[in-house]
Amino acid sequence: RGVLTPTLTGAQPALYTINGKTVRPLGQESDKAFNLLQALDESQRKQAILSYRLADLVLGPGQDGKTIVPEGLKASVMNERQRAMLLDVISEWANIIHESAAAARMAELKAELDETWFAWSGPITVTPGKNIAAYYRIQGPHVVIEYAPQQMGGDPAMHVHTMYRDPTNDYGRGLTAQ
Repeated sequence: RGVLTPTLTGAQPALYTINGKTVRPLGQESDKAFNLLQALDESQRKQAILSYRLADLVLGPGQDGKTIVPEGLKASVMNERQRAMLLDVISEWANIIHESAAAARMAELKAELDETWFAWSGPITVTPGKNIAAYYRIQGPHVVIEYAPQQMGGDPAMHVHTMYRDPTNDYGRGLTAQ
């Protein structure tokens, strides 16, 4: 059995052109999360948006074994369309492994969706064609996903770090405890 967590991904630049084609590493992760935020009603958005600013990964490198209290909007109060959008964001990380393993992982995360949270910190607008400059986190019993634009070099949308963790099985810890 393979373990994909923790996985750190990043991009700098997060937008460039090569052979006349625009490339946006982490663009789908950015767009899907922003679309989910926009799909929330005003009350839900107030719950999802944190009252403080995050500018870096909370559970990034060196934070192995650390846990944090879930914050934001719980998926159990989202409508079906919003829940599907949340699963679609999650799939950007869970689907980077082989299809057979990804399907099993997504089934596990879908089964726990009611206990999964979506939190946002920072700007709630985006320049079309660019990545967001806001932090977001998805947190459930077996998943923590963070997307954290960095201030290095001026435009935070151009330097992005992300983290994908399973707090119960990082580095296969859950497999060795059996």
